[in-house]
Formats: sequence, structure tokens, C-alpha cells
Amino acid sequence: MALLEVRGAVKRFGGLLAVNDVSLDVEEGEIRGIIGPNGAGKTTLFNVISGALPLTAGTVMFRGETISGRKPSHIARAGLVRTFQRNAMFPKATVLENVMLCRHTQIDENILKAVFGIDRAEEERNLARSREIIAFLGLDGFADEQAQNLSHGHQRVLGIANALATEPKLIMLDEPVAGMNPAETDMVTDHIRRLRDEWGITVILVEHDMRTVMGICEKVTVINFGEKLMEGTPEEVTHNPAVIEAYLGSEEISL
Repeated sequence: MALLEVRGAVKRFGGLLAVNDVSLDVEEGEIRGIIGPNGAGKTTLFNVISGALPLTAGTVMFRGETISGRKPSHIARAGLVRTFQRNAMFPKATVLENVMLCRHTQIDENILKAVFGIDRAEEERNLARSREIIAFLGLDGFADEQAQNLSHGHQRVLGIANALATEPKLIMLDEPVAGMNPAETDMVTDHIRRLRDEWGITVILVEHDMRTVMGICEKVTVINFGEKLMEGTPEEVTHNPAVIEAYLGSEEISL
């Protein structure tokens, strides 16, 4: 049984069919890429899997249980979380405070308890875990820095840290290296690989940067016009005539 099973996913917006009968299986411990031209339906697929949008038809199962129709917060507590194209953070809070806040809000604690010093044992455990997360992602040197003062690359890493605060089994990354320079891209790519290799977290990423996809994904799903065009290894995908045709006239893929 796959960790994530999507069966016949359909999402309509009025007369627009954004996702059309998409099925896929993601195995535990996998790094899966989802690619396609702009407007292909990749982010919409992310949204219906994570519960941010309701399915029009189809089913999503995670760890053997149906999660389609549940609230995103319930899905996150089940162990499936996602990041967004925009930097998801509390801009005026420090890096450490960001991760702490995400732990409180996602595990359904009463933040007031933390603010007023109630339940100190639990608070100390959350603090220790938050420090472990930011150290793992190389943000410990910025622990007391306001999030809004970080570089673009470090803000994106903080978004991953905030997602990790929920203790996921599967993390969905929406364009994790968008807008980054080569050094920042290499930094984030290394973090993604370590998420799987060292912490055992399954990863799905939507990404236009094919160097990143080729470098870390074992399997790639191609979406075009809301439908699954093909699935295979990065090499198989980038040499497939249908994929090449879908990307003709685009600079998003280097074949």
C-alpha cells in the first residue's frame, strides 16, 4: 500500500476543468516531482490533496485512510503538510518564534498557555524540538532574527521549518527553489534530500527548475491541461516525445 493514493481526482471551477481524472501513488520514502507547463493544474492538484480545495470527484487516501473532504488542519495533524509558493511565515517574529508558533497552532495547543508560562514542561519540549528543526536546516545562526530580515532563500527554508514543526510524514513543497540563485538552490536541494535520507520524510515537490527535479527525484509525474501525461524516471520523462511537445515554446524545461 502506497503512503499517498490519489484516485480519479477531479477539480472543476465552473466550466474550467483544472484537474481531470488524475491518479497517482507515492511510496513511503520517495521524493516525487510533479512538473508541467504553467497553468497545467499542478498547484490545483496540490490544493485538493492537502485539503485546501475540495475535490469535485475522486478520492485521496493517506496512510490507508481517506482524507479527501477533511479540513487542511486535520490532514496536517494526520501527517501530510504543504508549503506554498509565497513565503509562509510570521514576518515580524523571529525564526525560532515562527517554528514555535507553528508547533502550537498545528498540534492544537492553547497558545495562551505558552504566553503566560502555563504547562512549562510541554513548552520546554516544544522549544527543544524547535531548536532541533532550525539547526537541522542550518537556521540556528538566525534563531533570533526577524523572519522578514532573512534572505529570500532563507525565508523559503524557514517555510520548510514551519512545516516540519507539525511533525509530518509527507511534506509537499510548492516550487521550493523559485526565484533563487544557484547557491540558494543547491542549499535547499540539499535540505530536501536530507529530509528524506536523515529524517525519513516522504517528499512531493512541484518545481519548474529541472536541474533540481533531475537531481533529487526518483520519479516524476507530468501534468498537462489538468491530466496526467506520463510518469517515470527523470530521464524517461525528459526524453518522452509527448513531454517535449507539451513544453515546446517554453523555457521551463531543458531537454
